Amino acid sequence: MSTPLADALVGTRDSIVASWSHRFDRSGLRGPAASLASQHAAMAGGLIESLAVAVSSGAEQLRPGSHALRDLEKATAFAGASLASGGATGFEVAALLLALRDAVLEHTEMELTRPIEGLFEWLTVIALDAFASSGRRAAAERAAEQLEAGTPVVLLTPEIPAVFLVGAPPEEALDSIFARAMLLVVRVGAASLLVDVSGLTDVAAPPVRASVERLLGHRRMSTVELLMVGAGPEILARWRDLAGSHNVKLRDFDRFDGALAHAFQNAGFNVIRRTS
Repeated sequence: MSTPLADALVGTRDSIVASWSHRFDRSGLRGPAASLASQHAAMAGGLIESLAVAVSSGAEQLRPGSHALRDLEKATAFAGASLASGGATGFEVAALLLALRDAVLEHTEMELTRPIEGLFEWLTVIALDAFASSGRRAAAERAAEQLEAGTPVVLLTPEIPAVFLVGAPPEEALDSIFARAMLLVVRVGAASLLVDVSGLTDVAAPPVRASVERLLGHRRMSTVELLMVGAGPEILARWRDLAGSHNVKLRDFDRFDGALAHAFQNAGFNVIRRTS
């Protein structure tokens, strides 16, 4: 089935893109540093093609969630996410969709005008939602990368490696941090590994629990004493049980200096404690 609008969208696609380009470049929604329409022309052309398929099913199918709109909604969401990755603003996303709406309305028969206007309101919402979701994901990924790269995994002495966890790192970042720690353990033949979790937002968070439990299952940990600093009693009880099942020695400390003194002893250093 076809409609006059579907035929126009296919037959005059380049003309509609040109009209959209003119409207987008002059849109008051765009900021002073916004990109030009020429950078998004291919995207606009793809949306027009998907719209042509959708409107060929008739006005009754131009409602949110209908089967006929599925591909158009996916293309719109992809457009919103792509604009986020390209550094655009939400104003540009809205300008792109609203300029396209006005360009399409030039070729729309009277009985389809209201459905098309309503459809583009829905598409603008989809694009902005995808734009915001993509931006949140990108921000979370950047934060995770910064935590992974910036978390201290150091040798306190040539024989004593330590990890200082901070913030709320995701599971993948924690796994990478502990992998760096294990490389140090193997390289220096450490007798102890200090892990200070007092800087974490939530020691009992699922990513922390899962990653520490994988660390306890590492085959090299059976030759190392794990010294945990700042963990709560509830999570420690679980970690002790798991450590026992893997033949891993685990000790907990309220303060870092106590853990460090114990690590010195494990390394064969003589430690003199001062008393006040």
